Amino acid sequence: MGDDRIPMTAGWLADMRRAMERREEIIIRDVLQQPDYPPLPGCPECGRSAENITSWVESPVWDRDGDGVLVDFKPCGHRFRVSHEELLNA
Repeated sequence: MGDDRIPMTAGWLADMRRAMERREEIIIRDVLQQPDYPPLPGCPECGRSAENITSWVESPVWDRDGDGVLVDFKPCGHRFRVSHEELLNA
């Protein structure tokens, strides 16, 4: 797992999290309903608008030190990984 993922920096992950937090603040502040939600951040690989972004900490793997953060964009299907080492150095 992770070999087919595009490596990304911890800075990119932090920027994406901030964008998602701002989006949530706008939704709550303006009491928006589903069709009026601001768009999700676009895919950094292809720029396509995301309909769904999923992220999680990957499960431990015997041949790799530490756990990275995995991020999947849909519908484009691009998959990213921020390594454990990158997260520690951020």
